[in-house]
Amino acid sequence: MPVGESKKKELVILARRKTRQITFEGNLEQWHQANHVSFDDGSALSGRRSASVYALWDEENLYIAFDVDRENPRAKVTQRDGHGLWFDDGIEFLIDAKNDKGKLFMPDDIAYHVNILDAVFDDRGTGGPKQDVSWNGDAAHKMNLKTTKDGRVTGYICEVAVPWEELGIVPQENVTVVGIDFCVNGTDDRTGEYHYFDWAGLKLFHYPDGFGELKLAGS
Repeated sequence: MPVGESKKKELVILARRKTRQITFEGNLEQWHQANHVSFDDGSALSGRRSASVYALWDEENLYIAFDVDRENPRAKVTQRDGHGLWFDDGIEFLIDAKNDKGKLFMPDDIAYHVNILDAVFDDRGTGGPKQDVSWNGDAAHKMNLKTTKDGRVTGYICEVAVPWEELGIVPQENVTVVGIDFCVNGTDDRTGEYHYFDWAGLKLFHYPDGFGELKLAGS
């Protein structure tokens, strides 16, 4: 994981209550009512990437969709909680359920990584220096590659549903606020080194004091 200190930003995404079924088919038309945020790797590295993230909710789940532009994404890890999954092309999000913005990753804080092979690595905070990597969350997720007519892969869409029960939250419109960060993982095409970029511009992912906020709104 990255090391260093986080950069403070004022970041807010408004999640609207969904009004239609989402089928996790990689069809962003289903997310037309959702607000979104966009960010990119901000570098001249080989294989420049960019992302937009959409958010919706209902009484059962928080829904997140990542739309990532990335030429020829790659991944190796296929097993759950496989070591080094974050080196693969894929997404990551971290949630501070109580939005207490602490400098420790507490038991109410969770993190999910999903690579383009739809393998997941998830962990939960302990309040100590290490996360509980044995924890397995119940979030539903689905990866869909974006391809051109000639079969060239230009990116991917990852759709996720995180149960509110997993977060210990009873969602309330215009009341519920959680801390959150969105990230795109992978490696640099030229060097093979781990290279990520994220919405909040963090250098320490498991420090919720640097997260943005997700607020629930009506439809």
